[in-house]
Amino acid sequence: MSRWRARWAGLAGAAGVAVGALGRALPSLAGLGLVSYGAWLAWEPAGFLAAGGLVLADQVADRVASGRRGR
Repeated sequence: MSRWRARWAGLAGAAGVAVGALGRALPSLAGLGLVSYGAWLAWEPAGFLAAGGLVLADQVADRVASGRRGR
């Protein structure tokens, strides 16, 4: 395999990992956006509060899960 072909293969692998991660995160991000938008329709500051609370809950859940995996 030539040097350039090996580089392209490495780039394709990295792009695949990035697309896979985005594909797993996209439904969560869409849900966060829709819940925040719905709260914003009821009362504008509630949309920002809902978004902040959901992001905070996601971070806490991620840290708890990483603690159980043993990092």
